[in-house]
Amino acid sequence: MNKASSIRRHIIFLTGFVLLAALITPFTGCQRFNNDPALLWTDRAEIAAYAEIFNTSQNEYMVSVVYKPSPALAVRQAEVQPDIVIGSFLNDRRTIPLFQSLDRMIEDGQLETEEFYPGILDLGVFEEKQTLLPISFSLPLMFFLDSYREIESFDLSLGQIREHAAGFPELHPSRTVLGYSPRWNPEAAFTWLRLLNVDFRETMEGTLVWNQESLDRGISDMREWIEEVNGGWEADIEFIEKYMYEPPYKLVNSGRILFAFSHIDTYFFIPPADREHLDFRWISHENQVPVREDMVFAGIPRTAGRSTAARAFLEWFFRPENQALLLETSQYKRMRHFGIAGGFSSLQGVNEIELPRFFPELVGHVPPASFIEFPPALPDIWNDLKSESILPWLQSQLNEVPASQDLSRSIERWINQQPQR
Repeated sequence: MNKASSIRRHIIFLTGFVLLAALITPFTGCQRFNNDPALLWTDRAEIAAYAEIFNTSQNEYMVSVVYKPSPALAVRQAEVQPDIVIGSFLNDRRTIPLFQSLDRMIEDGQLETEEFYPGILDLGVFEEKQTLLPISFSLPLMFFLDSYREIESFDLSLGQIREHAAGFPELHPSRTVLGYSPRWNPEAAFTWLRLLNVDFRETMEGTLVWNQESLDRGISDMREWIEEVNGGWEADIEFIEKYMYEPPYKLVNSGRILFAFSHIDTYFFIPPADREHLDFRWISHENQVPVREDMVFAGIPRTAGRSTAARAFLEWFFRPENQALLLETSQYKRMRHFGIAGGFSSLQGVNEIELPRFFPELVGHVPPASFIEFPPALPDIWNDLKSESILPWLQSQLNEVPASQDLSRSIERWINQQPQR
């Protein structure tokens, strides 16, 4: 996504968040509550709408929502903690110790652990206690014209993508077309590395480490693709300069390219009219689809003053019937986001039963739990680190003459330029 598009989405996000937050008071002002409002910090616009529905569904507790661009950082720096936090990277090694155990909610039957995807709850465990609860996650995909009948599989491996892309120009001998290039989208190239088990992770000492052998292999494979499948660097660069100024979905719809990369949440930002003739498959390797790193979690800080109200909100939120209500309300209000908090729900049944009712494109596409691979905990600076250091470095390795600087040096330079957090 280019910078202008990112800014536009950010403006839409903030505008929607302000409007949604403004809706809370009118619906709750006439009710009587046993306690003062529980304060919820989040960076997700959808949560304000969820709090509104919770507030109007009962008259015992109320939740007030405040926007924080980085909830994990806000929790670490706050002198007075909120009562609930919902956001990404809360399981950062420096942040998760600030949250209280939620084991009692499980023991008392307020949470049904079997409703969650296998293994996903482990991502919120600290010192053998359930400290955070997963809310949602996103998955990568390749989309293409639904008239392309050659793909029968449920997912697409790197080998299958290469095979289809290599044969695409033969289907259009009178046009200049290209099936796919690893240079089109650095996020897609990064997902390629994830599929090959580069395994970015943070050590207990706070150092970012990875599998260098898999990193080298992934870059070598992508460079080989450009040389062997796309006819070399000159042809690949010429195609980019001539055609890749349009949005990828337009290039797919016009038949100029076969595949374009997206995540399930951003895929549904494509206008419905332009999605009408598109289809998609999950990107996989050895029957594993990698979850994007910015999974959303919820937690109650250790010093929260209104823990009872906070637990009541979480208990309400994790009931499948209430998530179905949230989906229905989002559709009624024409809110422009996908699923639960912008992704697949952490509750397996919600994705398999409820989501296809509101997003018909998911019929036959909801991945089995066994296909989903969840990433390890990463630092809360991960999104900035990835977009400002790792992805530019990766893009430089896919130039005809790759940059000589190694990834460790690129990351080190970026970290040294950042303020202390």
